[in-house]
Amino acid sequence: MLEKKIRGNSYFYEVQSYREGGKVKQRILRYFGKLDPRINPEAKHITKKSVMATYRFGDVAVLYHAAKEIGMIDLVDKYVPKRQGLSLGLELFLTVAHRLLDDKPSSANLSRWVKTTHLPLLLGFDAGRISSNTQSYLMDKLYDRDHNLDHILRISTELYERTLPFFGKEGKTFFYDITSTYFEGDSCPIAKLGYSRDDAVNKLQINIGMVVNGAYGIPLMTKVFEGNVNDAETVYEMVYYTKFVIGKKKGLLVMDRGMDSEDNIKIMDTVKYDYVVGLRSNHSFVNDIKTQTDAESDDWETFKKGDEIIKLKKFTKNIFGKRRHILLYFNPTIAKSQAENRQRRIDLAADSLKRTRNLTMKKVNDILNGVKKYFVIESKNGNISWRIDQVKINQALRHDGKFCIITNLNIKASEVYKLYFSKDKIEKGFRHMKQDAVLHPTRKRLVDRVIVDVFICHLAYLLLRVAEHLAQQKINRIFWDGLTSEAKEIRLLELQNRSGNKQFQIIPNNEIQKNIVDKLDLSRQLPVGTTKAKTSSEI
Repeated sequence: MLEKKIRGNSYFYEVQSYREGGKVKQRILRYFGKLDPRINPEAKHITKKSVMATYRFGDVAVLYHAAKEIGMIDLVDKYVPKRQGLSLGLELFLTVAHRLLDDKPSSANLSRWVKTTHLPLLLGFDAGRISSNTQSYLMDKLYDRDHNLDHILRISTELYERTLPFFGKEGKTFFYDITSTYFEGDSCPIAKLGYSRDDAVNKLQINIGMVVNGAYGIPLMTKVFEGNVNDAETVYEMVYYTKFVIGKKKGLLVMDRGMDSEDNIKIMDTVKYDYVVGLRSNHSFVNDIKTQTDAESDDWETFKKGDEIIKLKKFTKNIFGKRRHILLYFNPTIAKSQAENRQRRIDLAADSLKRTRNLTMKKVNDILNGVKKYFVIESKNGNISWRIDQVKINQALRHDGKFCIITNLNIKASEVYKLYFSKDKIEKGFRHMKQDAVLHPTRKRLVDRVIVDVFICHLAYLLLRVAEHLAQQKINRIFWDGLTSEAKEIRLLELQNRSGNKQFQIIPNNEIQKNIVDKLDLSRQLPVGTTKAKTSSEI
């Protein structure tokens, strides 16, 4: 027993002598404070804990909780071959979590990032075994065209079915849309120049089609297309997979403008899917409807959207060989904006024509780029004259703010409008895939790797929605951004006392973080109890 005097007070320690380098030293085994256990039988040793390490916990635990709920890891392991070491299901989950939660996710950084989390302690695996080679192996076992290997659709479909019960009944409404993501590099065979939704002009890209559940926005499937494919050309393949491969026998498919070709509408007839599709103005019947309707007449149905009053009018016409319903809607705010923007461009062009000396047709065409149809240009004996065509402007005014939707459903105009604009769920999904799951820029070179990379982003969005939904069931008014910004601050401490025992403690910093831990029962992810650490004499 060792007695130490500190500021006139006696403190008692149980010590053990040992020899190191020829010198006798003492190791403290237990601390008793001011009570001497030799003369006071009620004296008990006081445990002092030291922080040995701290781990990223909250946001990782939230995603792992979501993955466990839908059985993601076990499902992937069911389809891909087993191997020694880390299961491919677990490595895929870690890859997805890394995409969503790390600032600079990459195959090279994955192992380092996993080591900072609590998962190796919880699940008992060596994060050092994750490497670029294991990532390549994972991708090859998920999708390999040369060996006719494709587990992506199977996993996507089964995960969708496992996820649905947490949200509710499926319904029959699905949204289909397409987006693009650009490439860094020029060696991927399917990367082509095309219409970019990211304003990445002159960059190669791929297109990605996605089908999501209409009620909850959870993804059913994604598919990769070449970068120069026309939106309308993707519909047949996506409908084929949804109807005949996945087995959705009945459905209502909501699609944006760009999918509105005659062939696609007839495909909907053939597979007996209901549809609500936006119409472009390049259809003659759309222009006729817009021209013949007066926005100021009193025969419109009205629909309140926030602070705006939207006017609706429904028509039934023989289109593409069959009676179909057309919804015309008029948005006065958009109409005003379109008219003002057009007039501003016309005024700027007219002013430029006035100031330009020695006008030539080339100069005129350059100045009137985009607004030439609103001018009358005449050239006589080398002299060019011009005037604004007010008739064309008046015709354009009748089209401003008017848009058309086609459907086979004989339902109220307001219901068609609401169905069409509920497609913002798929737009939200693409935003999450691009921003949170870091879909772009794509740096993969091999086509198979590009397809798997998009699949990883698909899984990331699915897990994001599940995690967000599970949290919303227990915590009011919480969304993904708020959930992760709070959860990432929740740390796990590894503590060790004087006896060498390890303990783990979750450290939330405020009431919101405490709620996340308690409501989602994250304490179940504490690593196993306490373990005896090696003493210096045992090393």
